[in-house]
Amino acid sequence: MRRILPALCALLLAAPAAAAPDLEKMGAAELAAFMQAFPKGGELHNHLGGGTSAESLLAWAVEDGLCVDAEALAIRLSCAGPNAKPAAAYANDEALRSDLIDSLTVRKPGFRGRSGHDQFFTAFSRRGTTAKRVGDALAETLDGLARQNTFYAELMVSPMAVGSRALGARVGWRGDAATTRAALAEAGIDRLVPGVVAETDAFEKRAREVMACDTPQARPGCRVTVRYLFQAIRQGPPEQTMAQLQLGVAAVAADRRWVGLQLVAPEDSHDAVRYYDTHMRIIAELTDSGRKTPVALHAGEVTLKIVTPEAASYHVRDAVRVAGARRIGHGTGLPRETDADEIAAEMAAKGVLMEVNILSNAAILEVEPQDHPYAWLRKKGVPVSLSTDDAGITRTQLADDYVAAVKNGATYDDLKTAARNAIAFSFLSGEGLWRDPNVYRRPAAACARQIGAETPKGACAALVAGSDKAREQWRHERLLKAFERGR
Repeated sequence: MRRILPALCALLLAAPAAAAPDLEKMGAAELAAFMQAFPKGGELHNHLGGGTSAESLLAWAVEDGLCVDAEALAIRLSCAGPNAKPAAAYANDEALRSDLIDSLTVRKPGFRGRSGHDQFFTAFSRRGTTAKRVGDALAETLDGLARQNTFYAELMVSPMAVGSRALGARVGWRGDAATTRAALAEAGIDRLVPGVVAETDAFEKRAREVMACDTPQARPGCRVTVRYLFQAIRQGPPEQTMAQLQLGVAAVAADRRWVGLQLVAPEDSHDAVRYYDTHMRIIAELTDSGRKTPVALHAGEVTLKIVTPEAASYHVRDAVRVAGARRIGHGTGLPRETDADEIAAEMAAKGVLMEVNILSNAAILEVEPQDHPYAWLRKKGVPVSLSTDDAGITRTQLADDYVAAVKNGATYDDLKTAARNAIAFSFLSGEGLWRDPNVYRRPAAACARQIGAETPKGACAALVAGSDKAREQWRHERLLKAFERGR
């Protein structure tokens, strides 16, 4: 028996692992169901303001006594104007309801003669809500991720936006980022941090109430871990954008729920283009080129239909080299940048993640899934994750972007890597469970031969208990093992 057992163990260890599923051979329904259940790690590129369904917005408008402008097909906070009436008056008007959903999303191509780009970005101004609904939106987003077997999110939010930008306007631009930074500090930008904390407390409290957390009726979203990226608007004078970013740096230092910075709004807009270099220098000044505060930037969300070749030639490059971004959102324009291969190689070497939003880019930029540079990025070794951008506007969910990735040639192993990347390249604190992110062959020494186990033991248990990142990675690996065992 003693001789048989070692031989048996050797046979078991030598047995080939179960073959990876051939996603290309799956029909549409099979692939959709597969991706719905597949553990997708996390969602790193999601604007909370664009993640809510149009149906929820309309229901909230009725409950909160808001109004609908039947001409503009918009939800308004007041009934001022000849075309606005209480939302409740239209509750049973199915034709108008359908038109409103068209107006608040990109589900109808060419709606009112708008391009996908214009329909997408103008939809935000028509999606009126009261401040308290930030918590409801958070609950909807977290519940949606949990239903897709995904339990980590970094969401983009703009707290204290009016106050910070007003302070920036009062201070003005002082000629360079360093001098303006000192002036904003002197004017008291840090005194707005308690307001950020209070807003965060309020919308998280509301979300937990909506999801009935800590009760027997708790919804799945209660199990999702969430962190926030402080997003600043890249439109308007640079001192106002800088005030938002400077407040974001202070918030990240003060509150562990806030983990990094972002710049948002159309990258092709007039202000975004003319101030792009200034914005990169501002971020470099405030964050020591990403060394002090983590930075994830929208860059390369352009095509030659919406910007000049010159503007398309360097945005990702400078987001990485000047601002020190650790992650790039979208990046569809990177292949057209000057020295694109060199930039991609640099991203691969530095471990700069590309947040790929395949379906959003199809809607906004008319870049079809099969034409997205996702395949090129994988070939170049650039770490990638998959995300939705604004699922409420695109009428999609994270699983759909995984389906779209298959149309781009992604294999099952590619998708496993993308899901793992969505935690490994997050801005969560602590040591990770893997020594080789984007490869995943070398676990942390403390957890060798334990990955996927139900409970960590010994030094691995200490690592998982003391690290937010390792804890989320441990949960994901358990989910992944259970998923693969059940196939």
